[in-house]
Amino acid sequence: MKNFNIVFSLSEQAKIRPDDVALACGRDALTFGQWAALAARLAAHIRPRLNTRRVGLLATRSIAAYAGLAGAAWAGATYVPLNLKWPEDRLVALLEALDLDALVIDRNGAELMTPAVLAAAPRMIIRADDAAAVEGATAFADLPAALQDRPAQVDERDLAYILFTSGTTGMPKGVMVSAGSLARYLEQTRGWAAFTPGDRVAEAHDLTFDLSVHNLFLALEAGSSLHVMSALDMMAPQRFIRSRDITCWMSVPTIITMMKANGALKPGVFPSLRLSVFCGEPLPMPAVEAWADAAPHSIVENIYGPTECTVVCMRQRLTDNAPVTPRRNILAIGTPYANFEIGILDADQNPLPQGEIGEIALKSDQLSDGYFNAPEQTARAFRIVRGERWYLTGDLGFQDQDGVFHHMGRADNQVKMKGNRIELDEIDMHLRAATGTDLACTVAWPVVDGSAQGLVGFTTNPAVGADAITQAMLEKLPRYMVPSRILHIEALPQNINGKTDRKALAAYLDAEAVAITDKEAQPA
Repeated sequence: MKNFNIVFSLSEQAKIRPDDVALACGRDALTFGQWAALAARLAAHIRPRLNTRRVGLLATRSIAAYAGLAGAAWAGATYVPLNLKWPEDRLVALLEALDLDALVIDRNGAELMTPAVLAAAPRMIIRADDAAAVEGATAFADLPAALQDRPAQVDERDLAYILFTSGTTGMPKGVMVSAGSLARYLEQTRGWAAFTPGDRVAEAHDLTFDLSVHNLFLALEAGSSLHVMSALDMMAPQRFIRSRDITCWMSVPTIITMMKANGALKPGVFPSLRLSVFCGEPLPMPAVEAWADAAPHSIVENIYGPTECTVVCMRQRLTDNAPVTPRRNILAIGTPYANFEIGILDADQNPLPQGEIGEIALKSDQLSDGYFNAPEQTARAFRIVRGERWYLTGDLGFQDQDGVFHHMGRADNQVKMKGNRIELDEIDMHLRAATGTDLACTVAWPVVDGSAQGLVGFTTNPAVGADAITQAMLEKLPRYMVPSRILHIEALPQNINGKTDRKALAAYLDAEAVAITDKEAQPA
């Protein structure tokens, strides 16, 4: 019987190349042999106590985080990364709902173990050796010497991981992905990614972001070394790429715009890169072309896929005649994996003809199992359409006459103002051109009874005045699509996944309005 354990490849690499560096986090590193041995010790401690078969990780970008992940998987459990930026009440609520068998914490996670969090946490807590002492926790160094000599047998239907969304309001949704879905993803991806033992793979993402799944498990399969970036490294990624001789890079496109703005994206600056992959946001053509010049030996891929599809389901390689999405000047999201069927559906889930914009829907045996403890949310997103299970992405798109798919923004980035439907993503394209920077974003604000009352543009380039920006946009757009206010901001807020956070910008405007109201209410 095939073992679908997601770290089975780690156990194999430990036999083939035990002394090769597998994981580097800052100055700390583990060889394949060391990583497998630590995972086996953790599994021996965890497995006899499994009940729900869920192990939480209040840890990220650390040796402890990756050891905890591997140990949980080696034991046959589901790993569940928890966001270190969540407020205490959300963390408590999720710990109570998850009913974890164990929790692995690193130094940063230990700082979050308040009395309320500790009360909601499982009895079994395992902490990094450099983490502060936590009541009842066992340090890695104090784990029993016994080990589980091989990864537990796992069926393809068993859950591999649960990843929670990083929404700023409400309870996040936990996407449940089976070991079989992950195996099918790797089968479809390993051919074009083509990782080798000689590759040095940069990890720019927290474990809560599913792009980390791509890097980690492809690297384990191939025997590549994974180089995890710290928060400080993320501030100067060009230095990290060069100092580590990184060969494979993957990030959200915002990284490119940040480096361009800092003057760090110069032609030929990344000679070691052979593969560059971007995902999670629209990929502007000026940005991707600048990256291609900076990494002259690199293949550049634009990939598309929500967490619910198990990382990725479509990709588009940058070529001299690569398809560009009209009205947005972004690289197309391309063509689907062989095991996916893509639908463009109307509001009643009827298929639309080529060229018409509708909701992107996905059908595949790679889809996730749905949302943890949320049957109603699962039923809304995963629909039975004409007898088959589809996932409705909430993304808008169309298929062109060549069979290439294009992303036209989020359905929730489509707003209605004065009777007109407006795509914020389309306005963003013109705002970027008018401001001379890719770091620009449009927010519908305020929104009253579901209808936008106005548009506000944000830009990080103070060199271009608001009047000049407005005039340039009026030459391209009708007046109702031009922001009535242009605000200069030092940096666009980002969520934990590195994407521009429109909700944070709207909250900024809300706070500004309250402050003005309060000032006006003061007696003279």
